[in-house]
This record gives sequence, structure tokens and C-alpha cells, in this order.
Amino acid sequence: MTKQSVSTDCDDGATLWVARTRGPGFALIWLPVLMLSPILTAVLDGAAVTLAIHLAITALYVITILVANRGLSQRAGELCTIGLMALVVIQFIVSPGGQGFLYPLLAIAAATAIRLRAALGIVMGLAISGSFAEGFATMSLSNALQFGFATVMAGASTYLIRCLTGTVDDLRATRRRLAGLAVVEERQRFSRDLHDLLGHTLSAIVVKAEAIRRFAVADSAAAMSHAQEIEDIGRTALADVRQAVAGYREMRFADELARTVDVLEDAGVKVNTMLAPNLDSSVDTLFAWAIREAGTNILRHAHASTCSINISIDETTAVLEITDDGDGVGQTSPGAGLAGLCERAERLGGHVHTRSNSHGFALIVHAPITGEQL
Repeated sequence: MTKQSVSTDCDDGATLWVARTRGPGFALIWLPVLMLSPILTAVLDGAAVTLAIHLAITALYVITILVANRGLSQRAGELCTIGLMALVVIQFIVSPGGQGFLYPLLAIAAATAIRLRAALGIVMGLAISGSFAEGFATMSLSNALQFGFATVMAGASTYLIRCLTGTVDDLRATRRRLAGLAVVEERQRFSRDLHDLLGHTLSAIVVKAEAIRRFAVADSAAAMSHAQEIEDIGRTALADVRQAVAGYREMRFADELARTVDVLEDAGVKVNTMLAPNLDSSVDTLFAWAIREAGTNILRHAHASTCSINISIDETTAVLEITDDGDGVGQTSPGAGLAGLCERAERLGGHVHTRSNSHGFALIVHAPITGEQL
């Protein structure tokens, strides 16, 4: 069964009607079934007192159901139920026999208006007491059992529908909240990816443009080579942005390392690397984002002459450390790039921290590994 078919089955007309009415419809449809015959009998027999009590019970039953399901007051619903029970007692005093239909009515009212933790117990109490009363009045075990079954079914079914409608309301509210959170998370993902992608790409383009300016007169071939690289960077950036928009951005550490080393060396930064074997796919992608973020920060802020990129691995953790000998300027107040990198690391169960002093700046990324190397 597809997701669409499940949604359709759960949102059919009957289910939506129950959800909208929150149960009073189910409770009220039993009123004519239980009260129509006694009222007509009282009219035909000319029993004015009995008729008045039946009409009062009918009116108070409707008020009890509506008060309970409008959420006006739990206390008001319980008081209405107590009043309904008092009227039923008066009815038994006025006319002792043939009042078995009132117990299912009371059970439905109790299951609707009494607080949940007590409602089912009251329903069972009504069923037991009513069964004994009916059994002694008619001296029939069969009548007593049928009476008890009817009372239990009337009250228990109303109780279950009350619980289920509440659960459905909670699930619908949760679904709306999750949908909102999904939208927020997607916006954050897009904003983070776009910042990381364009920040690095624009920094690389600036470095290449400066190289072209230096070589434009003295070495036209080198200038043309850098111009071609700017074109390639632009095409790659365009593809990356399209992938980020589609949500399928996949970065590889080796590719990002090669691009970052190339750009840093063009900017006059010497890069030393000490790398490990291939990593798990998720860790590889995380380290690729880290390389991109670190390279962008070195180009923009560090004014460094050398940079070291080291990866170390033990049985459970891979650590990427990127250090430079710049003026120690890094994320004294974390920006969007470092915040995005921290989020990515936390998703994998890792963490990111930085170290800054007069000797330079360091970015250290820890990530757990499964031990299955690619």
C-alpha cells in the first residue's frame, strides 16, 4: 500500500466527520435509539410525571455531551453527569420497572464527560450495578447479562472513540509541526550549502584574478591559464549550486583538497599534507566541507605563509587538523561557515573545535568511523 493510499484511507468521510465532531455525534446518535420509545410510551399512557422526567433526562444528556465536547469545563461536564444520574434515580423511584435503557445512556454520558482516568471505572460500575438491579427485578440471568453487555459496549465504545479522537488530534498537530520543521531544516541546509559553496568559489576567483593581473604583461600564457581556471571554477560552482538546490550535493575530500591546495598556492601559501587512507563516505564528505571552510578562512583572514593538513585515524575516530601560521584570526565569533560545519559534524556524532593564538589558527574536526574503509 502506498503512502498516498494510506492517507486517503485514514481521511475518508466518516473519519473526518468523527474528527470534526470530536465524538458528540457518536454519543448523540444513541439518544433517539434509547429515549424515543420510552417517551412515546409515556405520551400514550398519559404518564405526565414520567414524560417530564424523560424529557428532562433527554435535555440534560444533550447538555452534558455538548459541554464535555466543547471543552468548556471538565468540572461542568462532571456536574452535568451527576445531575443526570440524580434524574435517573428519581425516575427509578417514580417508576421502578422497565428503566434498563437508562444505564447505557448514563454509561455514554460518563464516558464522554468524566475525566479519562475515572471514566472507564464508572462505566464498569454502572454495568455491574445495573446488571444486578435488572437481574433482581426480572429474576432472569439472561436479562442481567444482556443488560450488562449493552451498558459496557455503550460506555466502552464511547470511551475508546474519545481516546482515539484525542490521539488523532495530537497526531495531526505533530504532523503539522514536523512539516514546519522540515521546511526550516531545508532552508537551513540550502543557506549553509550556498554560503559554503559561494564563499570558497568567490575567494578562489579573487585569487585567480589577482594572478592574472600579475602575469598579464610578463607571462601572457600563465595569465591565460589562470583565466581558463576561472572559467572552470565558475562552471563547477554553477553545477554545485544546482546540486545544492536539488538537495543532492555530494563532496569528495580528495577533490576539495586538490582545489584548495591549488588556490592556496596561487595565493602564495605553502601547503603541507599528511593524509590517511580513504575514509567512510560520510566522514569523507564532512572532511571535504572542512577543507573548503578552512581554505576560505585562510584566504580571507589569516594572511598565512604556510598551512598544514593532517588526518589521523585510530580504531573509532578520524581527526582532521588544519593549521596555519597566520595572525591567529579565525572564528573568534563563529560565522555561518563554521556553524554549518559544526552541524554536519554533530549529525555524525562528531565535533569541531578551534585553536587560535599568536602562532596561527587551527581547525580540528573529530568524526566517528565504522571501521569499514572505502
